[in-house]
Amino acid sequence: MEEESMEEEGGGGCEAMMDDQNHNNWGAGGYGRHLLGPAAAPCGDRLLHGAATGPPTGPEVRAVPEANDVLRSCEPGGAAGKGGAGAIAAAININASTSKFLMNVITIEDYKSTYWPKLDSAIDQLLTQSPGDYIPISYEQIYSCVYKCVCQQHSEQMYSDLIKKITNHLETVSKELQASPPDLYIERFNVALGQYMGALQSIVPLFIYMNKFYIETKLNRDLKDDLIKLFTEHVAEKHICNLM
Repeated sequence: MEEESMEEEGGGGCEAMMDDQNHNNWGAGGYGRHLLGPAAAPCGDRLLHGAATGPPTGPEVRAVPEANDVLRSCEPGGAAGKGGAGAIAAAININASTSKFLMNVITIEDYKSTYWPKLDSAIDQLLTQSPGDYIPISYEQIYSCVYKCVCQQHSEQMYSDLIKKITNHLETVSKELQASPPDLYIERFNVALGQYMGALQSIVPLFIYMNKFYIETKLNRDLKDDLIKLFTEHVAEKHICNLM
């Protein structure tokens, strides 16, 4: 229920808010100008916040005041047409949506105490499941957590936490393999490899927004490649001699 509420509050405004592909530079001012600037365009330079800058040369033009002192529409002859009313209503809805989203900012403390623990738990289950097991997690909720954290500029922290989490898991796997009896060594290595690659089939899609808007664009890499490389470094390379 908590995540559904979060989805309603934070969901639809993210993509419009991205000033750059990394979600790192958007702000309330820039976002407002991006959405509201075109609404004021019909008035040109003649009117600003309801004050005329020069004498009118044609029919009387009146400014319709709106929220945040932004000029929404101009009406010739003092009559509001259907188009003007629709533009006003749309602008008010945009203003309300913007304010609602900005009131639900995810701080780094929120991320660490609420969002990452949910991701951490889901990753644990995915990494330790056996092939064919049913995992009782909500993929929609996890996907939503990742989406919101990316929108709120926590991609770098989330990527760091994910790499650290999986690295610790793989180091544990490596230690367990070292303790395996020789006659079970190869079999257990194959099980560990299959289990890990199966987990990646779920983990990578869940972090697709982080991959697209942070790893690919800022790091020029790919999440799946990074996670396969972790297995190579922390498991395969340590056991290649024994396997041979």
